[in-house]
Amino acid sequence: MSTSTAITEAAEQPQAGSLRPAVPFKSPSYPVRNHFAERATLEQQLRSIDDRIQAARRKLDVMTGNHADRPTLERIYFQMLGARDQVAEGVRRLPLETGALYDEDHERFAEALAAFERVYKRWESGGR
Repeated sequence: MSTSTAITEAAEQPQAGSLRPAVPFKSPSYPVRNHFAERATLEQQLRSIDDRIQAARRKLDVMTGNHADRPTLERIYFQMLGARDQVAEGVRRLPLETGALYDEDHERFAEALAAFERVYKRWESGGR
């Protein structure tokens, strides 16, 4: 065993009767964050939503100002932006949460995704 390995192992093991934590910069009572691996999947879902919103924006930009469905489609577009913001908040928070907070945020994230899908389905049907 090398000297640096021995020093590292000794630093990680608390001494008997010591009030100092084994790792000084980590609270032993704080739950382990184990959802970092989900970040890539969550960000991919957000990019997919962003792509669909950009396509909707292009469609609105092409419409003339007096198109009959434009006011309805604009309202739906802004609803999509609101749902996207909720999904983005979930993407930001989920990898950092633990325990019951993760469960609560995951439920909110799933509801935001479902809301976006409902609004996007209305968009695809032309606002009907």
